[in-house]
Amino acid sequence: MIRILLYPLSLIPLPVLYFFSDACAFFLYSVIGYRRKVVKANIDKSFPDLDEAQRHDIEKKFYHNFCDHFFETLKLLSMSEETLHKHISADYTELKKAIDENQSIHVYLGHQFNWEWANAHIASTMKDLNVVVAYKPLRSEIFNDLMFKLRSRFGSKMVSSRNLKKEMEAFADEKHMLVLVADQNPKVPNRSFWTSFLSQPTAFMSGTELYTASHKTPMLFAEIIREARGYYKFVLTPVFDFKAEYKTGIITTLFTEKLESTIKSHPENYLWSHRRWKHLYSNEYQRRFLKREALLS
Repeated sequence: MIRILLYPLSLIPLPVLYFFSDACAFFLYSVIGYRRKVVKANIDKSFPDLDEAQRHDIEKKFYHNFCDHFFETLKLLSMSEETLHKHISADYTELKKAIDENQSIHVYLGHQFNWEWANAHIASTMKDLNVVVAYKPLRSEIFNDLMFKLRSRFGSKMVSSRNLKKEMEAFADEKHMLVLVADQNPKVPNRSFWTSFLSQPTAFMSGTELYTASHKTPMLFAEIIREARGYYKFVLTPVFDFKAEYKTGIITTLFTEKLESTIKSHPENYLWSHRRWKHLYSNEYQRRFLKREALLS
């Protein structure tokens, strides 16, 4: 039902949707103050070296990009493959190289706008490959069903991150690419990896790396660059291929370094509204803290 209601809205041209997006950003930021405290706290703690005016600028730009992300994702309900490809340029050189070597691939990315378009683009481009996307089921069954259909529209196979190991068994004997949004806030901090990320101790799910390591699957990092409004560049770069010695925590360490670098380059393009740092570091997690220098030596 919700899809039937939203589909006509998705037919509206993007320039008009961006007009709605501007109004949405004003409403969220200036009228109801949607998660203003969370956004401000996250940005302030992540960029202590910036002055108040610079952090405020990131905050305001974030709300515009956040609303753009919403309407761009809505557009996926009706957007043609041709139109999608006009809005995203991509460098899949390293991915194709790995595929030519008959390898499966794990692609790690963070919540950079617009990760939904990136997922759709790679699935619509790599049609001869099983593109599998791990997703976190939503609490609302109605909206979960909507997002499932939207994310799989261009050919992605969806697997629940809560049951990843079991659901991935269907692709065990087939060459595939598994897309992992790996900066989710973990539920159990004492079982997570801890590392210094954006100027503060941060917990990352350990299961993501351990799943990759258990299969010795080469790992790539996906950087999403917002080149202009409605236009993105999607770049995949190799990070760890298990040819070197694997040390527990090295994949998370390399991933967080890459993600932090791209966030610092384009801070307004990251999802600051989620409570990413609700788990505060304490001494009981010390044994789970990744020693970066030792891992990279």
